[in-house]
Order: sequence, then C-alpha cells, then structure tokens
Amino acid sequence: MIESHIRVLPYEPSALPPVDTNEVWRYSGCREIPTDEAMLKLMDEVLAECSRSARGQVVYGRYKEFPFETSSKGLSELLSGCSEVIIFAATVGLDFDRLVGRYKRVSPSRALLIGALGAERVEALCDTFCSTFKGATTRYSPGYGDLDISAQKEIFNLLRVEEKIGISLNESLLMTPTKSVTAIFGIKEGAEPLKGHDCSKCGLKECEFRRQS
Repeated sequence: MIESHIRVLPYEPSALPPVDTNEVWRYSGCREIPTDEAMLKLMDEVLAECSRSARGQVVYGRYKEFPFETSSKGLSELLSGCSEVIIFAATVGLDFDRLVGRYKRVSPSRALLIGALGAERVEALCDTFCSTFKGATTRYSPGYGDLDISAQKEIFNLLRVEEKIGISLNESLLMTPTKSVTAIFGIKEGAEPLKGHDCSKCGLKECEFRRQS
C-alpha cells in the first residue's frame, strides 16, 4: 500500500452552491413541492435561520492502491481502470442537529425542514469537494450497493476522522454530527460526469429519502 498524506479542507457556507429547495422538500418527505403559503414561508424562514450553519469540513486521503480489504463488486467495478482512489469524510457540523433538537417539540415542521436542509447541504459539500478532481467518478458510500456499512470503521481508522474533523461513530455505525458522509471515488480519464447519489444502486431500500423511479 502506498501511504497517503491526509488533508483537511474547511468550507465556508459561501463556498457551497445555492440551496436546491426541491431537494430540501424531497429530503423532508414531500413527493411534490408544496404550494401552501404557510409552508413556503416556513422554508424561507428556515433558509434565513440556517444561512450560516453549513460550515463544512472534509478530511481525505489519496491512494494509488485501495488501502483496505472489501468484497464489494460494485466498488471494484467503479474503481476499475482508475489511477487513484480518493477516500473522504465530510460534515456540515452540529448546528443542524442542535436546531433540530431545539424545535422538534415546539415546531416539528420547522425541525423537519432544518434536518432536510442539513442533508441537502452535506450532499452539496460532497459534490463541491468531488468536483475539484478532474476525472472523478461517481462516489460510493458504506451501505451503498454491496459495500457493507462496516466499511465505516475502516474509513474512520484510515483517516482518523474523529481526530481530524470531529465526527464520531457509534456502535451502530451511525455518525455524529448526523449531517455527515463518508465516501470513496476514483480518478479515471474519461470518467462519466459527476452526479449525485443513485438510489437505484443503494442497499438501503427503506430509506425515507429514496428517489422514486
């Protein structure tokens, strides 16, 4: 294995693309964009309240050879022909979790939208980070396709994630802050344009955020 220099990158909220409110509605469980004035007003309020909340951090390593064992055929296919492998963890911090905790009893709808906004922001952070690499493939996360969720442990140990950017991992392999992601992608000449998560390939069939085909 070729050792990687682990790097940490900070991202101010202004470094991320504008909020995709359609995605926020989807993450909140809406099949269609609401037209109710009260809900639209609530969205505007949430966007204003959380405008400085998405302070992102990414820790990553670059590898010429894959640095730990996995039996995932999907990941192997993704990385076939790649000159490098990038493994990373990303978070937009605890602000979203704190705000959800503050509002979940007094204003459940507001709490739901704040949580959905946090999910949209961490995905935007991942897209922003990955797009800085020319030839980046799509990304693959633990629990996605046939990559077992236990790969979380390998990534955390490899990148010293908790030490570097403060994400912790519990016994159920869930992360805190909850608006955090771990993922793997490759660098390959002529790679397909970067795109977001493909729900059709994800093993989490009961995910509440699953896109309908």
